[in-house]
Amino acid sequence: MLDPLLRSRRFFQIGLALAVAAVAGWGSFAYSALSSGQQVTALTAERDAAVASYQQLQEAAGNLKEVEAKLGAGQQELAALTEQLDETRDRVSQTGSLRTEPSKPPKGKARKP
Repeated sequence: MLDPLLRSRRFFQIGLALAVAAVAGWGSFAYSALSSGQQVTALTAERDAAVASYQQLQEAAGNLKEVEAKLGAGQQELAALTEQLDETRDRVSQTGSLRTEPSKPPKGKARKP
């Protein structure tokens, strides 16, 4: 008579232990899922910040290329003007004036006497 009572009590203890283990397992799974969701949110925010930073760098690189192109054009213009200045200085030192052509009379209507 004691034997069936002990068996039923042992089955109850085993069932209770399995239920506690199941609740603990599902609880840890829920905690893990919530924690992963927070990590995904944090990583998404970091990714968005990195994309914005990358776009700013791309824009800055485009602006830098424009500035470099303008600088190159300015340097070419400076070289041409420097060459022109040197040529003009050479002419002034040779002739003593800036004019290379003989003076021409001013154009205009001739006066009638």
